[in-house]
Amino acid sequence: MSRTMNKPDAAELQALIQSLAGISGELRESYAALERRAERVEAELSVANAELVSQLAQLEAILEALPVGVVVRDADGSVQRVNRAASEILGRPAAELRGGCDDLELVESSEPREVQCADGERRALTSRTTGFRLPGGEFEGSVQIIDDRTEFVRLAEDVHRMDKMAALGTMAAGIAHEIRNPMNAMKGFAELLKRQLAGDGKTGRWAAAISEGVDEVDAIIRSMFGFSQPERLFEETLEAAELLEAALEVAKSHTPGDLAVENWTFDVHADDARFRGDRIKLRQALRNLISNAMQVQPQGGALAVAICVEGDALVFRVDDAGPGLSPECAAKVADPFYTTRADGTGLGLSLVHSIAQLHGGSLEVQSSASPLGGATIAFQIPFHPVA
Repeated sequence: MSRTMNKPDAAELQALIQSLAGISGELRESYAALERRAERVEAELSVANAELVSQLAQLEAILEALPVGVVVRDADGSVQRVNRAASEILGRPAAELRGGCDDLELVESSEPREVQCADGERRALTSRTTGFRLPGGEFEGSVQIIDDRTEFVRLAEDVHRMDKMAALGTMAAGIAHEIRNPMNAMKGFAELLKRQLAGDGKTGRWAAAISEGVDEVDAIIRSMFGFSQPERLFEETLEAAELLEAALEVAKSHTPGDLAVENWTFDVHADDARFRGDRIKLRQALRNLISNAMQVQPQGGALAVAICVEGDALVFRVDDAGPGLSPECAAKVADPFYTTRADGTGLGLSLVHSIAQLHGGSLEVQSSASPLGGATIAFQIPFHPVA
């Protein structure tokens, strides 16, 4: 049995061709529309990406400009991002902090805590950590905020010290006024005695020493007034070696327990430096440092006394072989009335601190850094050499 296929006539073929042509045209139009839509989407995506890059750059700039340290961790606790402030506060390059290190394990506290940083500086820091989650609630990581409050703590301590000094000044002003009257009489008689004994070398020097002692007591009285009102400097050209010798001579004349001065050994050095400063106040400050170093060694011991030029500063330094100071004591020794000795007044180093500040300088206490085994106490003032 055979099959016979009917051939399509010309009209049917023509209709089929036209139908295919129509479908092809529609496909071309659809493809062109898809291309146009893809171009629009690509343009929109390019704009969105540019905006995203701009926003990321803006966020990066804000993060780097923040005055507080920012540390970003992932869900596993690994450090992913550290800003510039965090690196500066902790004293480590950002590359060393990424991934985590012991320096970042700070105790969470809203109150400043003193921390020894990698660069050797001690800073008062606060640390707060907050976790963040994805929209679905999944834990994504955490942000740690580290704030350096060192300057704030220092200012608070200065205000506290100034309050104590003001209280001291109120009390001392009345006492000092009463002391000044007999001191003025002593000064007058000492000057008369000095003029009468001008030709007598040894006795004349004793009379001059009495007069200088009265001047120093008067300077102390002015300093006590200065706790409650601003002080003035009486500057003149000074020689470092001469100033050190004068301070040492006064300190040696007031040994603890009236022991012979031979019980102490003195290693003395002064750079060849001429400068401007208040002779009486600087001599008083250095004498206080020397006396303090002798008093912490009441049975005798060793001292190193130096005036050195260090960069743009003139440093007055005294090292002792005493027991040293605890960090807590070292932080308080400049406070008025703070003392570790039963017979101490707590005013010596406070006056040194005030005199250093009057000259634009500062006091530095190193509790156990002395090459002699005890403490190192120094004050420095700006050094402007005089020809």
